[in-house]
Parts: sequence; structure tokens; C-alpha cells
Amino acid sequence: MRLALALCTALALTACMPAGPNDAPQAMRTFRGNLVVPDARIPGQFEVFTRPGDAGSDLWCAAAEFAEDELRVPVNRRIYVVTPRGRSATRPGATSAVFTVSPDAALTRAAEALPDSLSMGVDRPGRNFLPIHGRAACRPIFDLRFD
Repeated sequence: MRLALALCTALALTACMPAGPNDAPQAMRTFRGNLVVPDARIPGQFEVFTRPGDAGSDLWCAAAEFAEDELRVPVNRRIYVVTPRGRSATRPGATSAVFTVSPDAALTRAAEALPDSLSMGVDRPGRNFLPIHGRAACRPIFDLRFD
């Protein structure tokens, strides 16, 4: 009984500990194969690298996967396009888009100025969706049809 109490106390205290350096978001390869790299300078910001043939919805899928799995964002936190799809500023020769889950005031104003749209493009700063919308854009790797 004392051992169980000691273990429960240790676990409770561990949960109260501040996050350590190993708890920082890590670069990841998404289920669809996109590389996503967090920006170490700006919390909540990350870069999604494209793969050949990727549409905007593929980038939203990768952004949502990273936001949920690495950043552990709540379901009601929106993901915003910071830098539209184009040449990467961090990796020469690569194409990417930069997203954030922590928009500044200017990005929030840009988002409010955008017309309502269901398009999952990554062509305008401020475009934003909930993680569930990004996950809904994740298409299966194989389109199996049994017609």
C-alpha cells in the first residue's frame, strides 16, 4: 500500500514539473510523407515541406497532424498560413509553406480581412482552419476500389 502511494505521489509531482528541453516540438515526417520542422525562434510556428504533386489540402493535412501530434493544440485552436507556399527560406531548392497556431495581431487582422472560403489553398497569409478540417483533408495513400 505504501509503495502504491509513493508511486502515485511521484507521478503527480512529475506531472507538475515544468517542461524540459526534450519536450520541445521535434521535426517529424507525417503519415503522408511531408517533412514538418518547428521554428525554434517562434513558438507555435512550423514549416511544412511539399512533396511532388501536393495540393493545398495535403499541406493542411500535414499541418494539422503536426499541430495535434507535436504541439498538442486543443481542438478549437486554429492553424494559420503565415507564409504561402513557395520557395523555402530555410532549405534552398525546397518548396514549403509556414503555418502557426499562435498568430500575432497582424496575422489575425489579415485572416479577418479574407473573404469566406472553403478552399484549402495555402496561397494567402491568414487563411486558417481548425485541425479537424486539416485532418479531414488527409486522403488515403491508396485509393482502393472494389467496383
